[in-house]
Amino acid sequence: MKRKFLFVLLVVAILMSLSCVAYAAKPKPQASFSARPRLTIRPFANKTNTNVPVDAITDMFTTELGNAGIFNLLERERLDYIGDEIRLGQSGLMDQSTAPQVGRLKGSEYILTGAVTLYHYNVKGGAAGLRIIGGAAAAKTAYVTLDIRIIDNTTGELVYVNSEQGSSKREIGAAGAGYKGFFIGGAGGSYGGILAAATRDAVIKHVNEMNQYDWTD
Repeated sequence: MKRKFLFVLLVVAILMSLSCVAYAAKPKPQASFSARPRLTIRPFANKTNTNVPVDAITDMFTTELGNAGIFNLLERERLDYIGDEIRLGQSGLMDQSTAPQVGRLKGSEYILTGAVTLYHYNVKGGAAGLRIIGGAAAAKTAYVTLDIRIIDNTTGELVYVNSEQGSSKREIGAAGAGYKGFFIGGAGGSYGGILAAATRDAVIKHVNEMNQYDWTD
């Protein structure tokens, strides 16, 4: 009888510990689609002295923020596509029960503006754009800083003001290895490679910070 009682206690203890682990591992629930505030993302500005793929960076930020489920994002930069659909509906060629209606676009509660204030990389142990000859390896590190502001459309107040810097480091070169040119604003300065990784690092930091706010109040 005593053994049976101890066995029952052991089973109960195991079940309780498993429930605690499951609870601790449960991710933060996202707000329902209807409860999320509406936000418009404006095209990012380039505040550096070099060429920056701001359109691609804006798209990256939009994708990551949309995947986070914090806001309902509104498309404002491609309204011409929506206008084409509305005009097609008015032409009589489309089923009127499914045609988009004029004046049904929703307004945003917040506007997000962004600026790229640093877009840079450096090379240690070698020179950018030169072939590395000899036994010394080199490392290149990219830094990208994004300044983000979110404005409350009702009050005009800044409800989020933050600057985040992302970085990415890669080892390059070795004995006899070649290093193709990586010039900012040139072929290597496009939206890709080490600068893209540094950009995404900064974007993720912003999204994680925004996720700490309660935007549903």
